[in-house]
Amino acid sequence: MSQAFRIFARIVAGHWPALMAWYLGGEALHRVLIELAGFVGGHTTLGGLLLLPLAVAARLVSYVAMYLTVRPSLPHSRREDAGGIREFASATLAAILPFFAFYTAWGLLDADQIEFFQIASSIALADSGYDLAQVGDRGGLIAVGILPVAVLLIALLTRVLFTRYAARLPRWTIVLATYAEVLWTFMLFTLVARWWTSVLGWFSQREAVGWLQGVGDWFAVNLAPVAIVWEGATWVVGILVAALIVPAAWLTVAGVIFGTTFDSTPSLGRWGGAAARGAARGAAMSVARTLVMRLEGLWAAVAVIWRGGPLLYGAYALSYAAWALAEQAGTRGVLQVIGGHEASFWAGLFPLVTVAVAAVTEPLRVAIVATAYDGVIGRPQSELDTRPSGIDVETGQIVVAALDVEPERSVGVVGKQEDEQDAVRIRLDGA
Repeated sequence: MSQAFRIFARIVAGHWPALMAWYLGGEALHRVLIELAGFVGGHTTLGGLLLLPLAVAARLVSYVAMYLTVRPSLPHSRREDAGGIREFASATLAAILPFFAFYTAWGLLDADQIEFFQIASSIALADSGYDLAQVGDRGGLIAVGILPVAVLLIALLTRVLFTRYAARLPRWTIVLATYAEVLWTFMLFTLVARWWTSVLGWFSQREAVGWLQGVGDWFAVNLAPVAIVWEGATWVVGILVAALIVPAAWLTVAGVIFGTTFDSTPSLGRWGGAAARGAARGAAMSVARTLVMRLEGLWAAVAVIWRGGPLLYGAYALSYAAWALAEQAGTRGVLQVIGGHEASFWAGLFPLVTVAVAAVTEPLRVAIVATAYDGVIGRPQSELDTRPSGIDVETGQIVVAALDVEPERSVGVVGKQEDEQDAVRIRLDGA
């Protein structure tokens, strides 16, 4: 336990200014991109839809940078061969899927889309003279239909083609591949969320649901003890979600960013390797192996949750709960100091207050999560390790960066785990 306190103090003392800067930079860029996407969406929904995923990516990049910043202070998770732009790019790509899942589950994606719609619709209505018939393909309304599905499929196809022909493409195209990855993931979670909302709406209109609600109301009126037990159970479930699942989600995200691997389990990334070298190698095999490797890394990150043992995770959950209470108390305290004002006053100031408090508290959350993660990795019985997401390179060589999964030969491939990299081969011109 004393070692954990020392690691936490080392992270806070050595990295707080950098963590605060990364957080504020991510939030500022997120705000700018939301406004830009809304402005463009007011003139064309498609244009705004292509920009909106970048707002989420801004927050993703800031958190990836925050965790990689503290990595040198983690005794069991730091690596001498890690660091650099390649590790940053690889960690960002690996974290896209779990981060978007977390972002969607906690309603943040929906909040971004609502704000985008409000900005875009106000512009579109003003330009059309508040005539709905003249709005047309404007206003930022995102619904399940041809447009989002087409965007998803085109982005996924672009991603597959980049993986397929990466060796022949210029180095800068990795930016386009990353954008395609962000775009199709964003659209996938958007469509799933819309579908799930429609399913819940359909169920809420069924007669059986109305009957169950009537039964619940009858119990609440006639059997107060049963109602009290039900309300208590609901409260306990909410507490468990806040106290256990949210910290676990952040621990998983950190595990993906740090590149968690199993010590003894054979890499699933070698699956399909022989077939990939034969005539059957193609886009389908590339996508399949990419998915398998992503799932392997994600499963290793999830394993961090229970392989630390109940004592370590319990201490981590309590620390996270204390942090959450302190953040809420800090926000409430600042608001009380400012005092009561009109709603128009708070419309502009409240977001600044929350960001200011978060700029102080987010580095503490990163320190708590990173300390807990390093404690798990440091236990020999956890059978977990980390690998550098980036790779060393030599002049003129073809290297594996973080996108493709089709290694043809060992010649020109560098890094200790080249066969396990979800990467794209790029030629370094004058590297």
